[in-house]
Amino acid sequence: MRSQFIKITANSNEPIVVTEVVEKRFSALLHYHPELELTLILEGTGKRFVGDSIEEFQPGDLVLVGENIPHYWCSSPILSEDSCARAIVLQFKKDFLGEDFFKLAGAEHIDRLINDGRGICLKDANAKAIILDKLLKFNHLNTFGKTLLLLEILDLFAKSEVHYLSSPGFKPSLHETELTRMNKVYSYVYHNLGNPLEIAEIAGLLNMSVSTFSHYFKKRAQKTFTQFVNEMRIGLAKRLLIETEKSIAEIAYECGYGSLSNFNKQFNALVNLSPRTFRKGYS
Repeated sequence: MRSQFIKITANSNEPIVVTEVVEKRFSALLHYHPELELTLILEGTGKRFVGDSIEEFQPGDLVLVGENIPHYWCSSPILSEDSCARAIVLQFKKDFLGEDFFKLAGAEHIDRLINDGRGICLKDANAKAIILDKLLKFNHLNTFGKTLLLLEILDLFAKSEVHYLSSPGFKPSLHETELTRMNKVYSYVYHNLGNPLEIAEIAGLLNMSVSTFSHYFKKRAQKTFTQFVNEMRIGLAKRLLIETEKSIAEIAYECGYGSLSNFNKQFNALVNLSPRTFRKGYS
C-alpha cells in the first residue's frame, strides 16, 4: 500500500502532540508518519484502515497505530444532517524519552506495545473509559504532566485486552506517488457499495488494464480487489443488521449483492455466522 508521508508539526518543547478533531466527516486521507498515534473516536462511524486491516469504527474506538503504518478513518457515506465526526488524536515518537528508556525502566510491556507496529485496538471497556478521562485532561497540563499521563495510558493499554489489526507480515510501501491512486480506489468503492462494481470500471479510473490493476492492487493492499470489495460490503451489512430493522434481503441488495443466497454465503465465509444469527446476537 502506498501512502502520503505526513510531517507532524510540534513545538520543540512538546514531544507529545494532542489534537481534537471535529468535522462533519473525517477528512484525512491515507497517510503515515514516524510518530505513533493514539486515536479515540468520540463521535462518528465508518471504516478504519490500518495497514491491511479494514474494520468498522464507532464511538469508543481506541487504536494505537505504529510508526510509518498507513492509516485513515473514512466516515460512513450514510450521514444524518446533525452527524459529526469527532476524535482525540495523540501523537508521539517511541523514543521521546530516549532510545532504551522503557527497557531500562523495567517496562518491557510498554516497549513491546510501542514496537509492535501492526496497529492495536483496545477492547477493554473499563480501560477505555479511564483513558478517555486522561485524554480529556491533556491540553490543560504542562509537558511534564503530559509525559506522566502518557506513561499511565501506555501502561494501562499494554496490560489490557487488545485486538491486533494489520497482519504480522504486512510490509508497507512508502512511496508518495501512489497516494492519489489508492485513495481514489478506496473512496470510489466505499461510496458505491450498493452498485455493481466491475473491476474494469475501477481499472479505468486509474487508466490501467484489468490485469495490470489486479496485480497493482493485490501487491499494495495484500488482498485481491474482489476480497477488498467483499470485506467492505459485509462490513456495511453488519452495521445495517445491527442498527436497522431492514430485512436481510433488503440489506443484501443495498450492499450490492445480486442474490440473497450469495450474500448469505459471503457473509458466513467472513463472519462464521449467518446474517440472521449475527443479528440475533445484538437483539
